[in-house]
Amino acid sequence: MAFRSLRLKFMLLFFTFFLIPYGLLTFFAISMSKQMMKKSTMDHLQNLVEVKETAIDQWLKERIRDGQTIAGSREIKSLDPKRIEPILSLIKHFERAYADIWVLNLKGQLISGNRHPSIKSLEKEEWFQLAIKEGSFISVPTSALDALPAQPTITVAVSIKDAEGRPIGVLREVIALTYISELISESTLGATGKFFIVHPQGKFFLHSRLTELLREGTAKVSYFDNVRPKEVFTGVYKDYTDNEVLGSWKWIPGLRCYLIAEQSIKEAFLEINSLVKNATIIFLISTFFIFRISYWIIGNATAPIKRLSEAVASFAEGQLGQVVATKRGDEIGKLVVGFNIMAEKLNKAYADLEGKIEASNKELEIAYQMLIQRQEQLIQSEKMAALGQLSAGIAHEIRNPLTSIKIFIQSLAQESDLAESQKEDFRIIVKEIDRINEHITLFLNFARPEEPQFQSINITELLKGPLNLLAAKLKNSGIHLVISLADVQPSIQGDHKQLAQVVLNLLLNAVEAMPQGGTLTLGSAVTVTPESRQEFLQLIIKDTGHGVPEKDRPYLFDPFFTTKAGGTGLGLSVAYSIIQKHSGRIEVESELGRGSAFILSLPIQKEDQWIEFSSSMTT
Repeated sequence: MAFRSLRLKFMLLFFTFFLIPYGLLTFFAISMSKQMMKKSTMDHLQNLVEVKETAIDQWLKERIRDGQTIAGSREIKSLDPKRIEPILSLIKHFERAYADIWVLNLKGQLISGNRHPSIKSLEKEEWFQLAIKEGSFISVPTSALDALPAQPTITVAVSIKDAEGRPIGVLREVIALTYISELISESTLGATGKFFIVHPQGKFFLHSRLTELLREGTAKVSYFDNVRPKEVFTGVYKDYTDNEVLGSWKWIPGLRCYLIAEQSIKEAFLEINSLVKNATIIFLISTFFIFRISYWIIGNATAPIKRLSEAVASFAEGQLGQVVATKRGDEIGKLVVGFNIMAEKLNKAYADLEGKIEASNKELEIAYQMLIQRQEQLIQSEKMAALGQLSAGIAHEIRNPLTSIKIFIQSLAQESDLAESQKEDFRIIVKEIDRINEHITLFLNFARPEEPQFQSINITELLKGPLNLLAAKLKNSGIHLVISLADVQPSIQGDHKQLAQVVLNLLLNAVEAMPQGGTLTLGSAVTVTPESRQEFLQLIIKDTGHGVPEKDRPYLFDPFFTTKAGGTGLGLSVAYSIIQKHSGRIEVESELGRGSAFILSLPIQKEDQWIEFSSSMTT
């Protein structure tokens, strides 16, 4: 009697055709959603572990690079404790992570650092051998039992190499793992989540509750006992407290340990259970037509949006050439077209910006190099001016009484009753006075150098005079002369007399550097400086002598600095002053045991043009 009502029949048909198919659909939909959410949760946990592992690996690489930078410094390479100790103290002051730093020579003997006095050499230690052989070494971290109550540490060792890349020692750093500990402790996984690091045998290395666990007798995880763990794993298992957890671990190659993240299974899948409940309610109160129409509309609307999202992700990775294809003419189609136009303009703007940045960097580099050069020239000029004034005063005070002494000696030598031996003594005294007078003249030339008289000079003609003067000395000294001048020899503007003096001085230095004979090479080249685009004619004077020690090179052009017995130390200073007045440069390249090369660079332009160009660059 109840089914006689047409309204009830339609209601019965509606519920029959709605509940049966949608009951099955709801079941499958909820099951699939649960699996997808579970996979998403597991992927999220694994991604967190991978992000932390990447950060730890990058930190280890930075420690290696820091060690290589320290080992490459001039102070460390010197292996001189007096030069090493200040820089190591400074490093440990600013970098609190460094618990200790050692510097050892190639025999494993400690140059700087603290160690047990009974240990004489560390040459046979594994970290020392690997640092020498492979360039760097990272140790396995100290275990939790060894490190308590202090922070665990690792040992980083890098080889110290000389200028030719040969190992001369080892830099050993003991680094506290404070950064890794903070990186792990700052990470949160809800109320029950935790990050920790274990050794391959499962022993705890870093854990926020490490002290408490060790006190309870839990020193390791048990699920590494019977099987070799995979390098990457994510799944559900029972943890060291016998609770079911969602866990993920990954092998850290640099530390040779595992990074593990675990979260209670109930908390991890709390959102999934809530979603299942809400989805069930939504499916029960939905109708067939609403579901179908909504499904179609949403699917049709989100497909191009998904493609836009993928294109935006590609933009974030630097792929600015992505274009999204569409044939739609509605608002979504217009959105895609607008996106493509924006992408094209952004790609062009990015390319323009890169070009401007590159050009700006080049200009800044040029300006910096010119500033350094001007500063060095100014310092040298001030130094020579001050010493020049001092030399002039000393020469003046010596020359006047010396002249009186010479006149007096010559007067005494003319006495008729003097013995021949006494006359010979007077002649020697006069000769030595003349020799002193020559040095005084050299001092005065240094103190009051003449202004250059500029004229057109050919480099070949410039070399003839000094080479003729030294021809006999070269032959007697067993020195082979090689002249290799460039085919193109543009004229330079300079003072012939002063430049010949510079060349003669450098040639004499080269000859004196080869007492056992050798090869003296004269070469020339035309170069253009990148910072000023100025053309220079270079004259290279190269010998095969004993070379200049690296510690002496910064002082070669300082007045009164000399390494030769009986030298005045003014030759290179005067040469430097003359070349500077010619708006040129004088540089030295040297290698111990293989010789030196002095390079004179003189501008091809006239002096007034060069000054005008230099002024324009500085303003």
